[in-house]
Amino acid sequence: MASTGKTYIVEHLDDELGAWSELEYMTIAKESHENGAAFFLTSVPPSLELPERLKTLPGFVAKPESVEELYPEKSRVCLLDPSATKELSPEDGDTFDIFLFGGILGMKWSHFGRR
Repeated sequence: MASTGKTYIVEHLDDELGAWSELEYMTIAKESHENGAAFFLTSVPPSLELPERLKTLPGFVAKPESVEELYPEKSRVCLLDPSATKELSPEDGDTFDIFLFGGILGMKWSHFGRR
């Protein structure tokens, strides 16, 4: 399997993990892994007990750090945001290495830190 060199990130902003979020995270991890991409769940508080089936899933990586701590250089980070002004296009894969999901999974983007 060829690596895409892409990283997909969900910044976890809750103190708990609901069944729907668990399913979303499992799906993203599985599909990222199958396509040679990385998936990180960031800002995971130490108090959050992740389900074993999620923790042991190939392609799933939980990190306590935030996206800003992990990637201080934001020019290659694409924030996928339903309220952004630009539609996502295939060419954006040449511009960005990291795709950060914000809010409900959206199909528009802005540079991280700008809307």
